[in-house]
Amino acid sequence: MKKLPKVFQNNISKPINNNKKVCCFKIDDTKEEQPTIQSTEISKDINNILDEIFNGIGYSYNIPLEINTKSKTYQTSLIAKTKNNLITLDNETIPISEILNITIKKDFK
Repeated sequence: MKKLPKVFQNNISKPINNNKKVCCFKIDDTKEEQPTIQSTEISKDINNILDEIFNGIGYSYNIPLEINTKSKTYQTSLIAKTKNNLITLDNETIPISEILNITIKKDFK
């Protein structure tokens, strides 16, 4: 077998501290509950609530919702929003004009 030339290896002269910087966060439960999208009121406009869900931190399909319409109650997550409709994780289309209330569920089954 033919001998191949060695690969160039540069000497590392500086210390390597890749994993030594750590950032920790602590959730403080003693603070007063601030109004969030979890405690939405009926008085809020439905479009504003939907904008908060789609433009908030995280993905909209990870937020469990309870959507009350004129004919049915849905317990699902949202995938997309068009001008007139919502598309859910269960592949159902909900007209925005029929929505009465949207609430965010803490425990999603």
